[in-house]
Amino acid sequence: MTDYKEEQNNELEALESIYPDEFEEISRDPGEFRIHIVPDEQDDENTYELKLYVKYTDTYPDTLPEFSLENVEDELEPEDLETVLQKVTAAGEEAIGMGMVFSMASMAKEALTEVIVSNKERREREAEERARLEMEAEERAKAGTKVTPESFSAWKQKFDAEMSEKERIEKGLRREQDPKLSKPTGRQLFERDHSLAKSDAAFVEEGDVDVDITQFERITIQDDEDDDNNDVLRNLRSSD
Repeated sequence: MTDYKEEQNNELEALESIYPDEFEEISRDPGEFRIHIVPDEQDDENTYELKLYVKYTDTYPDTLPEFSLENVEDELEPEDLETVLQKVTAAGEEAIGMGMVFSMASMAKEALTEVIVSNKERREREAEERARLEMEAEERAKAGTKVTPESFSAWKQKFDAEMSEKERIEKGLRREQDPKLSKPTGRQLFERDHSLAKSDAAFVEEGDVDVDITQFERITIQDDEDDDNNDVLRNLRSSD
């Protein structure tokens, strides 16, 4: 029959010897403690540390102990903490039947170091990519934009439209500055407002007589004939 208490006490003594500064005892019976996990490599920007909390079950080491990982400085992202926890769990399951806390603590340290290195390399790649994109943008700005027939045609249409608008505005300004140019002609007034053609009727007073041109021409011809007859009579009288 397995003496679980004895095996647990033996492991506690070994852990206190292996981790003289990292081991923190909470209770001896049942065995409950924390182990401070410090990775082999730290990040340049943040300091990552964990604490492995362990509490023996009555049948430990034939079953996994109660355990968890505590994020000391809250610097580790939740997904990274979950990755470390999964690896620690796998290490404990592989050591079922024997003292497994050392294996679990070692795996926590190794997995945490891997996370730190991976995050550091990722940030370095991102920084290099940003630098590359900035350099390419600067080179494109120095080289200028390549002119193609399509881009020139689009620019020409835009330029012509701008010049036409500018000319239209300048003509308008000249009309405002020169009274002669700004004064409309009679034809322009008529085209703007056809009611001007009817406005003359307002000046025709009652009793005015319209002139019949055909009558004027007939009277003029009759007068000429009378003058001729008068000339004939004067010649006859002078001959007498």
